[in-house]
Amino acid sequence: MAAAAGTAGWVRQPAVAGMFYPADPVALRAAVGQHVAGASLVDPTRDPKALIAPHAGYRYSGAAAGAAYRAVAGRRGRVDRVVLVGPAHRVPVEGVGVGVTTARSWRTPLGDVPVDVDACHELVAAGRAVPADAAHEPEHSLEVHLPFLIEVLGPVAIVPLVVGHCSAGAVADALACTWGDDATLIVVSSDLSHYLPEGAARRRDARTRLAIIEGRGDDIGPREACGHVAISGLLLAARVHHLAPRTLAIATSADASGDTRRVVGYGSFGFAPPSPLSEAEGRTLLARARAALAHELATGEPDPLTDADVPDRLRLPSATFVTLEREGELAGCIGTLSPARPLWRDVCLNARGAAFTDPRFPPMVPADLDRTVVKVSVLSGLTPLPADRDAVIAALRPGIDGVVLEAGGHRGTFLPAVWNKLPGADRFLDHLVGKAGFDRPAWPEDVRVWRYTTVDFADAR
Repeated sequence: MAAAAGTAGWVRQPAVAGMFYPADPVALRAAVGQHVAGASLVDPTRDPKALIAPHAGYRYSGAAAGAAYRAVAGRRGRVDRVVLVGPAHRVPVEGVGVGVTTARSWRTPLGDVPVDVDACHELVAAGRAVPADAAHEPEHSLEVHLPFLIEVLGPVAIVPLVVGHCSAGAVADALACTWGDDATLIVVSSDLSHYLPEGAARRRDARTRLAIIEGRGDDIGPREACGHVAISGLLLAARVHHLAPRTLAIATSADASGDTRRVVGYGSFGFAPPSPLSEAEGRTLLARARAALAHELATGEPDPLTDADVPDRLRLPSATFVTLEREGELAGCIGTLSPARPLWRDVCLNARGAAFTDPRFPPMVPADLDRTVVKVSVLSGLTPLPADRDAVIAALRPGIDGVVLEAGGHRGTFLPAVWNKLPGADRFLDHLVGKAGFDRPAWPEDVRVWRYTTVDFADAR
């Protein structure tokens, strides 16, 4: 018999075995195996560092959860710890709102799962969590994941974090303390909409899916997801670690039960470094930019950009420049340096800016479109360089680096393509200083310099 909660070496007992999932080990293994094997593998080359997966009864959400765990099945033997984060449905979490267990292991019908006790102690010592056994003991949001973890990843330790009323930043802080290396997997547990008619549920879940893909945690509240705080915290952490979410599964309880009157929505998502943009995706961006220009030239109104079928990869927040050329001459160039909008929207809006609001050129007219070449540059992150001019020159890679220069409230940038017209780092920097609004060739005081690279696409005209 297990020791009482709070006693050294005590074991947390299952709270929902036989209700949310089978209590019989044979039946449980069969259910988990069926849900994982039945899921389609979205991209076998990408190993997610983090997952969002649902936590309802296996009958309803098992298929969506199976999609999440199939995505990490290839990491068996390479993951030795899982940080599990889910909402507190029954008992509040006091203090900072993130609660750890004091148990040394959690029991399941498939065996005991060890707790990373040291990590739990460190979170409490750092003020990032509080002991919260009362919240953990009846809670299902973390427990239902354990059979999947055992069957898919083998004997891994867990850091169970139950989340109450707190900020997304509090969750992100706890994740920062436990992020670890590739041997640590993060799993956020959440269902989506609750108890809506099926049509309304699917529409709301579709909006929530886009908010997750586009990193808009502030647009996800309790009506969108019971684990909305944990989701938003993961989105903050993913931004810091440059991870991109991708949809693995979207479903509702009606898919399993057939009852469409009051359904619960489920979604699974994987977070990994973004895949490189393909030529096909580049062509999609170019075509969509050209379509935005054609719409405004034909109607006189900006394109509403209401496309619903944009792939996840093109919805990631990104910084871009769009360059327009006619007869080999520049006809407009507008861009952004920080990722604040979905990639496809940033491209379309910058194309509009280059065509109609670049003060250096007259606005585009209908006769211009067919003879205009559209070029899209997708920027990497900005890497700071030393402020000394000689150090900047030594660090620059001609033909590869774009440069941002900022001082005294002025800012200028040259894309890597400008090296074709201004070869040599001295000349390149002199002209950039002038573009930023300073007298050449004087090097501005208190200057800050960054470099970046681009992935470039151009249509054929």
